[in-house]
Amino acid sequence: MIALIQLDGQQLRVDFTRGTPIAIPLDPHGPQPAFFTDSRASATPLQAGDFVGDVRLGGTCNAEIVSFIPQCHGTHTECRGHLTHERLQVHDTIHATPCLARLVSIKPEACGEDGYPRFPKAPLAAALAPHFEAGLKVEAIVVRTLPNDPARMSTAWEHAPPYPVFSEAAMTALAAMPLKHLLVDAPSLDPAHDAGALRIHRLWWCMADNPKPTGMDPARRSVTEMIYVPDALADGLYWLEPGLSPLVAESTPSRPVLYPAEVNE
Repeated sequence: MIALIQLDGQQLRVDFTRGTPIAIPLDPHGPQPAFFTDSRASATPLQAGDFVGDVRLGGTCNAEIVSFIPQCHGTHTECRGHLTHERLQVHDTIHATPCLARLVSIKPEACGEDGYPRFPKAPLAAALAPHFEAGLKVEAIVVRTLPNDPARMSTAWEHAPPYPVFSEAAMTALAAMPLKHLLVDAPSLDPAHDAGALRIHRLWWCMADNPKPTGMDPARRSVTEMIYVPDALADGLYWLEPGLSPLVAESTPSRPVLYPAEVNE
């Protein structure tokens, strides 16, 4: 299905037959990523009296108790409630409607003093500036790390080399743009062990006295971490379906989908 979408006076052509999920499948019985913990997501048969939720063990049907941490075990979307005393929920806080996104692939620069490579400001700004200058309503940025290693779909990050994070200059620039969603293939915007500062998260939500964007509320932004964007998707414009799970929390599992999009001249 090809759809023509009117977006602030411009027409987009979106190919809904070519959607690509960019979530990492979470298999409690197989390979899986893990961040900030050595524990794995797991699943065990439900047991209630004489009932066991495993046909192989004599049960009449399969029913499992699945245990996992949304922020630690796979693709998840966070709201500002990740940092606040107030128990804000993703579904009540963020802009959850589909929107236009820009996919950009970036090679991180040399490590900072903490050993973490940094995404620089220049390629991010260069990817978005032409669209904003043309008046195109891009509301999300999807960042793919180069080289694009599929091993990150099952990486135990506690025992892996430091992953890339944004430089403060890069995040300050992004936070000043009219963006609602940020999606990254890193397990976190911040270094894993930063004494709880979460500086880059705070910059994104404009909680660090950095400049705020004009015309939108940064408190309603989302962050989606631990995605994986296959090489088959070229950098460019996509229609983003956020794909939130129904789990009500400050971070919820998600399955974002990208659909190829172009401006219809």
